[in-house]
Amino acid sequence: MKSIFLIALAVFLLSCSKITKSPKVKLAINPWPGYEFLYLASEKGFFLQEGLNVELIEAPSLADVQRMYAQGHANAMATTMIEAVTSAGELKKPTSLVLIPDYSNGGDVILSNENITSVRELKGKRVGAEIGSLGMFVLVKALKKNGLSLADVEVINVEQLNALNAININEIEAIVTYPPYSIELLNKTNSLKIFTSAEIPNDVVDTISVDSSILKQDPSWLKKFHKVWERSLNYAKTNQQDAYEIMAQREGISVKEFTEALTGLYILPASEQLKVLSSIQLKKNINEVCQTLMITKSISFDCQILPRYLTMAQ
Repeated sequence: MKSIFLIALAVFLLSCSKITKSPKVKLAINPWPGYEFLYLASEKGFFLQEGLNVELIEAPSLADVQRMYAQGHANAMATTMIEAVTSAGELKKPTSLVLIPDYSNGGDVILSNENITSVRELKGKRVGAEIGSLGMFVLVKALKKNGLSLADVEVINVEQLNALNAININEIEAIVTYPPYSIELLNKTNSLKIFTSAEIPNDVVDTISVDSSILKQDPSWLKKFHKVWERSLNYAKTNQQDAYEIMAQREGISVKEFTEALTGLYILPASEQLKVLSSIQLKKNINEVCQTLMITKSISFDCQILPRYLTMAQ
């Protein structure tokens, strides 16, 4: 019995020594089905088991996550490419993309009131979006695809937590949103889905980015982080009921709704990460995002400086 205790103690101390060598990472994360696999990893102890000292800090929206990173309350964040580009360029802070959790191929949507049945009918209407965040990018894409521009609509800054109220009091007539907030809006209002990111496949890229100093402190951090991602996806595959219950509960939706939400995403496995992070397509996406943000005056920096501050980890 004593020998078993000593062995267990040795394993525990070894785990602790691995953690102390790994830099403390505070990862800001908001509700989004693709990010939930990180929450699952945390719940199942995968970060700890792989020797990573990662704390997930929950925030209500992408805008809140971006603010937490900017204010130094987090040194890593789960966001779309829009927030990663904006943060790196505005803060002029070396930031590394370490993981592409998913492509949104239907998850991000524009919902309108029942009197508006198409994007073209948004002309002259009040549209809610998180300015300087994902909402503006999706809105610009949707309008352009339908022969309109931002000049044709009145954009009102509405964060996701305020979306339901903004619609109910008729402050806005449409909004750019995403699960779980879009699910709540569809359940509680007569909103219509008039656009989804399925119409702009692979344009909305979700990312995990970190302060680049983390990778310098621990050169093996990226490999271990990808291992955690792999373990989480595998667990969800082999223990779907348990995994989906955990992830759906954090989203505040049913397992059925969570499962349906995942159909609007393409989840990238760990085996594809290094290839995607080094791909020309990802660089093109970053440039397109930055150019769009410049056109909409959502950023104050020139896109030419971005490669100095936003890099892809390898």
